[in-house]
Amino acid sequence: MRHAQLKAFHAVAGCGGFSKAAQRLGLSQPAISDHVRHLERDYGVQLFVRDSRSVELTVLGRELYAIAERQFETEGEAAKLLSAAQSLDAGELVVAADAPSHILPLVARFLDRYPRLGFSLKTGNSEHALALLDSFRADFAVVAEEPGGNAYVTRLLRRDPLVAFVSSSHALSRSEAISLRQLCEERLVLREPGSVTRSILERELLRRELVSPDFIEVEGREAVREAVATGLGAGLVSRGEFVADPRLQAIEISDWDGTMPEWLVCLQARRGLHIIERFLEMVEEKP
Repeated sequence: MRHAQLKAFHAVAGCGGFSKAAQRLGLSQPAISDHVRHLERDYGVQLFVRDSRSVELTVLGRELYAIAERQFETEGEAAKLLSAAQSLDAGELVVAADAPSHILPLVARFLDRYPRLGFSLKTGNSEHALALLDSFRADFAVVAEEPGGNAYVTRLLRRDPLVAFVSSSHALSRSEAISLRQLCEERLVLREPGSVTRSILERELLRRELVSPDFIEVEGREAVREAVATGLGAGLVSRGEFVADPRLQAIEISDWDGTMPEWLVCLQARRGLHIIERFLEMVEEKP
């Protein structure tokens, strides 16, 4: 059974005649008659009782009409849902972020513009954020290293210098700046493998042929903050991610211009989605 045949049958039954059904669907009356005739012939049934003045449904026709009513009502609901999604009156923006603080102001602007949208934030290191993006469980990832290849669309959000930080009771807390070598003489609190901050530090130590410092490993940015605050060691963070805390003191690294970028990333294959296109457009707008 072809969709056009059922649609023609439904229109004839609802309008009470072929000519009115043709007007409703914007087709010729012969075309409507042909669809209904083929539907009856293909299944060897009679759906209408016809005479020169009227058209009435048979018992089978009434049963089919009830089914067709439900189907076209469902189609209407589907079209309404899709239209709402197209205009961003429905749906959800999902962001996976290594550093949520950088993307949240943009999300707030986006939700002000499209207040009916939902929002979900998933946090983790850059590796985890990209994994969520690649598995279609996030619309965007915010990561510290730009992924290579043609599979991604990327936008640089910001670039911040790296700074050390220690507890306010630490001997270094009274220093305005220290060298990278001085930092490496301290026990460090580092994030798990896959953390870009850790990778940037390890590459710089290798480049300078400096001995890797003693360190303890914790999982997550907040865990690093708490470990440093309790005096377990010194930490490393981008200046933009350092949150003022009376327990902590940020310190410049005098002989290292290391920086931490933040990239907004989406899949090239999904760029045509309205919600992704509109968000990218907003990111590219001048404040």
